[in-house]
Amino acid sequence: MLEFEKFFRDPLYGFIGLTHKEVELLSTPVVQRLRRIKQLGNTHLVYPSACHSRFEHTLGVLHIANRMAEKLSLSDGEIEIVRCAALLHDIGHGPLSHNFETVLKNVNKKEISHEDITLRIIKEDSEIDKILAGLKDDVLSLFDEKNDTANSKIISGNIDADRLDYLRRDSYHTGVAYGIFDLERILHTIQKIVDGERSEIAILKKGQDAIESYRLARFLMHTQVYYHHVRAISDNMLNRAVEIAINDGTLRDDLLKFDSSDFLENYLSLDDNRLFIKILSNKESNAFKLINDLENRNLLKRGYEIDLRKLNPMKIRKIMRLKPEDFKKLEGKLAQKCSCDKDFIIVHLQKIENTLYKSSYEFFKSGETPILILDNDGLHEIEKESHIFGSQEPLLKLYIFCPEENKSQIREFAEDILL
Repeated sequence: MLEFEKFFRDPLYGFIGLTHKEVELLSTPVVQRLRRIKQLGNTHLVYPSACHSRFEHTLGVLHIANRMAEKLSLSDGEIEIVRCAALLHDIGHGPLSHNFETVLKNVNKKEISHEDITLRIIKEDSEIDKILAGLKDDVLSLFDEKNDTANSKIISGNIDADRLDYLRRDSYHTGVAYGIFDLERILHTIQKIVDGERSEIAILKKGQDAIESYRLARFLMHTQVYYHHVRAISDNMLNRAVEIAINDGTLRDDLLKFDSSDFLENYLSLDDNRLFIKILSNKESNAFKLINDLENRNLLKRGYEIDLRKLNPMKIRKIMRLKPEDFKKLEGKLAQKCSCDKDFIIVHLQKIENTLYKSSYEFFKSGETPILILDNDGLHEIEKESHIFGSQEPLLKLYIFCPEENKSQIREFAEDILL
């Protein structure tokens, strides 16, 4: 049985207990840094109360992971490992959460996920190494994509503690109802299915309606919150500001090279406010104006917007083949037409995929497992049991963001230049 040393009060779950080892992990600088990283980046510019942090989400994931582990009848030792992994699962996030992964991709010319950085921190941070001691390799194994066990899927899977917490928590803090689903029913009806050395998380047939609600909640939170056009504008303003700051030397891009020996030291020195302070240190830069405008919610506007599904196939194909350098050229042409600084013209292609409604074939093809339903006849993919079907086609929108005074010009020239 776990012996809790401290309790934290959470608005969703009441009191969350922590063991001595977990209190030590929570007290490390890499975990405390999560207090200074907003869970939803710039979403507070749309929903003012969305100022919750990665830190409180981490505590929520710990709580849900523990309940899942107990329901799946994991041993006390396995539960201890799952709880440690839950506490550390987000330590690799950069300023303003997922938004910073775009910055890392641009600097490193390859995808660098927060999961990659989380693994590196656990491997290299001496304080975490000391606290985890003999559990370190077991904790790392739960982040391994090749770990095909229910224990690992509690941390990262189709029905994992991360998603189960953030949907409800984000819904609570934004004040919307889209992320509400029957959590208790899901936790009551999950099962562990063992097949040799592999194991999966499935849900009993009587819990299928709760899972349907969960799938729909995730989709609606993406369309109404995570991909809200104001968030898209603010995220793009931040990315453009960082890009400019690197180009003019306000930020040193070598500090963000993942392969460098001092990457973690530099990366972990950044949080939401510290990144802004660095960029705001150069008042002569356009990066300063963009960040200053972000802070004062003086945002770029939608000069042009189109749903790509309404275009003919040839035009869709043309747009989908555009590369980042092509977007830059388009921005330059539009800026020239509008007599505007190109730094303040942003062409953005938004893609919203309904990932939990992918076909079973798509899951299997990518080495994943779809949501499984267990009834008296055995295991079935939810696709074969559900009466709700989602489109396999992503929502695709093309935006052009610009200053207020250039909206009419952008609207006039956009289609001639783009299409």
